[in-house]
Amino acid sequence: MKMTVFLILCLFLTAPLAASAASISCQLSKDEIEVGLNPTKEKITVFGQIPEGLPVIVRVEGPMRPVLVSLSQNHSFVKCSEAEVLGLPGFYQVLTSQSVEKIPIQYWDTLGVNPDYRQLKEKAWTRMRQNLGESYEKYQQDYLSLALKIKDHEQMLALRQGVVQRQGQQFWVDIPLLAGMPLGEIKVTALTVMDNKVIAAPTQVLQIRPASILSLGSKELSISAVLVISLFMLPILLLTVAQILEMVEQHKEEEKRTRLLRQLRHH
Repeated sequence: MKMTVFLILCLFLTAPLAASAASISCQLSKDEIEVGLNPTKEKITVFGQIPEGLPVIVRVEGPMRPVLVSLSQNHSFVKCSEAEVLGLPGFYQVLTSQSVEKIPIQYWDTLGVNPDYRQLKEKAWTRMRQNLGESYEKYQQDYLSLALKIKDHEQMLALRQGVVQRQGQQFWVDIPLLAGMPLGEIKVTALTVMDNKVIAAPTQVLQIRPASILSLGSKELSISAVLVISLFMLPILLLTVAQILEMVEQHKEEEKRTRLLRQLRHH
């Protein structure tokens, strides 16, 4: 009897926490989109619910893309200090409902809101183009910082504070699609801090594909690729048509000569 009462009491005490965790959700207005020459015309909205009074963090991460960097300041052909920075997402934006300063700093790395992107540096590494010995260890952090600076300049990395809209438990925000952003799987996760823990809704996946007008097997060609191929093939096509017309004219001339020879023989 005492054990039954104890179990009922435990369920009663844990029920509010379970209900709160279950009230966190995240959805996308579309889970697949085709982008053409101007992706900024497209619009994807993230929406869901998180209990009132809690911060809303929407983390958007694209597929991994290497970044080629060089510490060389000159513009010489040979770059003796080139390296590839690997392990960085091709697109990484974090959107928040409030200032990051209002969120306890111990949660920044887990949420992905650290302004210096420290959580990304910890997962990245460099691959040197040349064997420079100790220079690799000496300048590794410089390579990582430069790669992040390049991606930040291209707006592929961003921390956008206070842009997530809220009304009661509901929240929503638009994902900024940019020219040059990588195609493929874009992972979208909504997070918050509840009861001194980071809570995340199930990650949603947005598939970004090139707008295509033809498909070859499993490979799609974008409109820009089709245009380039068409412009390249047009001179070849015109030359081929000209050769065919010339061959037809030659055949007609040969037939005409053959008829004339026959007429002369009969006379």
